[in-house]
Formats: sequence, structure tokens, C-alpha cells
Amino acid sequence: MGDEKITKNIAYHDLVQLIYQQEDFEFVGVALQDNTSWRKIHWRYAAGNTSQRFRKIILRSGIGIAGLVIRTGKPFAENDLAHHQYAGYVSQPITMIEHLTSAVAIPIFDQDQLIIGVLLAGYRHQQKVTAHSGHVLQEYLQRFQ
Repeated sequence: MGDEKITKNIAYHDLVQLIYQQEDFEFVGVALQDNTSWRKIHWRYAAGNTSQRFRKIILRSGIGIAGLVIRTGKPFAENDLAHHQYAGYVSQPITMIEHLTSAVAIPIFDQDQLIIGVLLAGYRHQQKVTAHSGHVLQEYLQRFQ
């Protein structure tokens, strides 16, 4: 069991690094639900991050982009995060800390089709995310699962 967890951790680290290096996203991150409490969500892995502050973010289902994706099970895409209806540090801490202006996020499912996390990628400048951006993330995620 411990070896499987270590392998998954390495895979998520490699996943965010690969997407960051091969695509044009300025930030790529993975948030996972806490093993001890399914109500807590932590940003665990990131590439292109401006600091380590993302590691201090603790969310619950429905709060923040990761919480919203985990609660609904649906992808999220927004090109004007500063003016999104839930804009602000409390509702979107990762976008505030990393200064993201647009982002796309998709759910990560385990082998039982339960949502265990979120893969998010975004931009700090005026670049736009599209439906294609979500498909690109999904393709990378499928290769790692």
C-alpha cells in the first residue's frame, strides 16, 4: 500500500512537470483530497508556481476551484478569474496566490471512479483557456492513470 502511494505521488509530480514543460501553461497544479478526511483538499504538486504558498491552502468540497470541481465532478474553465462570480481569496485562493487570470481544471478519478483530486492549469497574462485546453489536460491525465 505504501509503495503504491509513493508511486502515485511520483506520477503526479511527473505529470505536472511534463504538462508545464510541453504545453504553454504558466502554472500547472494537482490538488488531492486528504486521506484522513475526505472533506479537506490540499494543493500537493505544482510547476510554474511563484512560491510555496500553494501548499498552505486547505479547502473543503465546494470551496475554491478544486473544491467546486470535486463537488460537481465537472470541469471548470474561466478566462476572467478576477471578475468571476466567486472571485476572491476565500473562494479562489490558488488563483490569487499564483496571480492567475484564466484557468481550466478537470477532476481526477481513482480506479473506482471516485473523485480524488483536481488537475488545474492556467495563465497569468491575457491568454485564454478553451475547451481544447481541458481536452489536453484529460489526455495527459489518461496517460498517467
